[in-house]
Amino acid sequence: MTDTRVPYRRWLAAALLSSLLSAPAAAQTVTIVGGSVGGAYFQIAAAFAEAIKAEIPGINTTVIPGGGWASVERLSAESKLADVAVVENALATLAVKGESPTKKKYDFRMIAAVRGPSYAQATTVARIGIKSFDDIREKKYPIRIGMFERAQLVTPMALDILAGYGLTESVIRSYGGRITYGPMGQGVEAMMDGRSDMWLTGGSVFPHPRMIELGTKEKFRLLPISKEVATKVGKKYGVEAGQVPAGLYKGSGGEYESYWSPLLILGLAVRTDLPDELVYKMTAALAKQKEKYWAVHRQHRLYNPATAWRDIGGAPLHPGAAKWYREMGYLK
Repeated sequence: MTDTRVPYRRWLAAALLSSLLSAPAAAQTVTIVGGSVGGAYFQIAAAFAEAIKAEIPGINTTVIPGGGWASVERLSAESKLADVAVVENALATLAVKGESPTKKKYDFRMIAAVRGPSYAQATTVARIGIKSFDDIREKKYPIRIGMFERAQLVTPMALDILAGYGLTESVIRSYGGRITYGPMGQGVEAMMDGRSDMWLTGGSVFPHPRMIELGTKEKFRLLPISKEVATKVGKKYGVEAGQVPAGLYKGSGGEYESYWSPLLILGLAVRTDLPDELVYKMTAALAKQKEKYWAVHRQHRLYNPATAWRDIGGAPLHPGAAKWYREMGYLK
């Protein structure tokens, strides 16, 4: 099958270049917080930048790095370093509730849910013979677990999944195991080299290319997460729980049964004081450019103008976005 996304990689590269160019003084510039270049957050930010430039005359865009709480902070009334940010639905919920690392409450609004879902994945190397979280506890297995950095939203979610089975970090240490925090690439390499037994994330792309890479060297197994645990964790972070489809690692060295996971979805957040008219136009622009937006990545097909006002977490819709959804008959 032809990879229709290849031309859009060039398009994304052009989007980055054009977004970084200085805007004419008379033009309005919209600053968008993405993430590392080439990553999911950047793909969303760059594609959104191109959509609004294509549809709104006189708009220029700048894409800046961010991620997690740093992105939310850039939307705050104190900093105003950004107009738009890519944020997870779970992060939006925690931010407005004041459950940030500093306990600060954030005030911002949402435009749309635009990418996902991401699923929790507890990937173990098959050679250790562990088939469930209960196995770890009952055998007191000295499991070595890798996770993203502590500052990543999905890391406390992963720790909460472990805790749902009575596997706190102190319990794991008591078995002779450990949890190591760092980039996913390092974590997967450690599994390949025999220095780690599991990579656990509270939410990542599924199937993940890193897991497919692991499968070229090691057979692996995803430990099942129960509906009860997934629902409990999801409730804490203000997201729904859903079933992970089976068979997506078939042929890639991975075995698993369909299981439950909190559903992480990426959305577009905006400053509270951004003009209603501008947000209305941006919401309409993304809808008009949806075909190009979808072509950037398969997970972008989650974006549906008719339902994009859902699954945005605990932050409310911006009035400008709500107006557009109502006019289209999507929101009552």
